[in-house]
Amino acid sequence: MLRTSLKLITGVLFLGCSVSALAYETETELVEAKLEASESLKVANYRSSESTGSTLYIKNTNFRFVDNIGFYITDLIVNLTPNDSRQPGIFDDPTSFHLTPIKGTAILDGAKLEALLNKHVFAFKGATLRNIKVKTSKNTLALFGQMNRKGVWVPFAMKGGLKLSDGHILTYSPWSVMVDKQDATKVLVAANVELDELLTVKTTGANLIGSKVVLDTLKLFPPPKLHLNIATSSLDERGLVLTFDNEGAGTDSAALVPSESYILIKGGDHKFMKAVSTNSQLQVMSGHEGSELDFCLYDYRDQLTAGYLELTEDGAILAYFKN
Repeated sequence: MLRTSLKLITGVLFLGCSVSALAYETETELVEAKLEASESLKVANYRSSESTGSTLYIKNTNFRFVDNIGFYITDLIVNLTPNDSRQPGIFDDPTSFHLTPIKGTAILDGAKLEALLNKHVFAFKGATLRNIKVKTSKNTLALFGQMNRKGVWVPFAMKGGLKLSDGHILTYSPWSVMVDKQDATKVLVAANVELDELLTVKTTGANLIGSKVVLDTLKLFPPPKLHLNIATSSLDERGLVLTFDNEGAGTDSAALVPSESYILIKGGDHKFMKAVSTNSQLQVMSGHEGSELDFCLYDYRDQLTAGYLELTEDGAILAYFKN
């Protein structure tokens, strides 16, 4: 097994290409054949595995898209599919592919729910909610923050439950509502007033309809697009727990090397920075011995260049990222 840095690998590849190029002379059959092969690669956008996607096996990993928006994944199989079948999945462009969770469990703890709501869902000018804090317990989601009432920010607190429908809709039904430290629950019921008559919540993925907040998980998250078909959702001290049980789970889940925390990518083509991996066999792990992998898609370049790679004899890549 060969251990090396990303810069060293890039340099060796560049040198190897340069030496090979100098070995050919112009106007020879060999050069013509090389040019024809090069053109065919361009047509195929450098894809040679002829695969329509890849399978990710994720275990005990903090999987973030950006900032702290994402999931803690205990064990999950995910299909990664390029949006353009002629292109690889480009990790520098999260809009170039989509993810489809197939089988396993993903958890959004309170901190991740707070990041999702504050830094993505309600991170726009004119938002009526801000500074949201989240606490979860068995069957209960508690929200605390500030709401805009006629131009004035007042504190609010809500407690309620979540119900899953259609595999991607989560409906939050508060049974307790506090506004400006006053219990508004009984007043709303007595006056036959719905919450949406007092507050407007309408943004991508979140709408207040009557006294229920409807969350469309297909639209809640930043790119890449998530094709979610959730089997069950539950609330406990860990957070919002989502399980998936869909058809299409791959069977080649054996890790390349023993590890308790990793992202294992098998099959398909992927572009990392300027390098393209075809028919990928890649296992990403933490470079900190004994630590679980903390992966951030939007910051993967920094994690990769601060880590190191190992190449196995059969051509697989072991990537040790800096958390």
